Amino acid sequence: MSRAAGGRDRCGRRLAAVIGRRGTALAGAVLALGLLAGCGDQPLPLTEGPPGASPADGLIRIVELSAQRARISDQVAAAKFGTGTAVTDPAREAAVVAETRADATRDGVDPDWAARIVSDQIAASTQVQNDLIRQWTDRPDTRPAQRPELARVRPQLDRIGDELVAALKLAGPARANEECPSTLAQAAVEQARGLDEVHRNALGRSLKSVCDGDPG
Repeated sequence: MSRAAGGRDRCGRRLAAVIGRRGTALAGAVLALGLLAGCGDQPLPLTEGPPGASPADGLIRIVELSAQRARISDQVAAAKFGTGTAVTDPAREAAVVAETRADATRDGVDPDWAARIVSDQIAASTQVQNDLIRQWTDRPDTRPAQRPELARVRPQLDRIGDELVAALKLAGPARANEECPSTLAQAAVEQARGLDEVHRNALGRSLKSVCDGDPG
């Protein structure tokens, strides 16, 4: 990895740490923008391209999809709570990553990059589920009123997976750009406005590999 790519990688990790730090309020997420200052010396614009189809739009979409997956994790947790079903499902998670790799390869997206990002999303979802199940166990009054069926929830996750690969293809040129961390941070701050602490933590966790350096 080049020195510039290594610097961008460090910036991406700082972004995830700031947004995902436990106890971080929205104001703390805003600090990510200041902390990311100086991550690039001569940034190139990421907004070039048709409306809705620039690399910056791809980054924004990745953040939106990551937030959606974090929210849907509530339904997954509710479906599993009290049933004895394990939060983690290694076989399914491996299948999701493998499918993402295949879709990315088909669409001309770096499959390793796509796999890292979807793995981060899965880890963030697991984090939400564990946090909520712990909360529901300790505070019965906060338990969900209904138990959704996993079979009805999973198509939503499949949709996010499909749309994620398309967003990664759009965002590909941004990955190695000096503006990537700050653009990602701005989008994350916007999404964080509607999230509680559990889901803010998950959002930060899910974005740590997006601006990961030169795709080669």
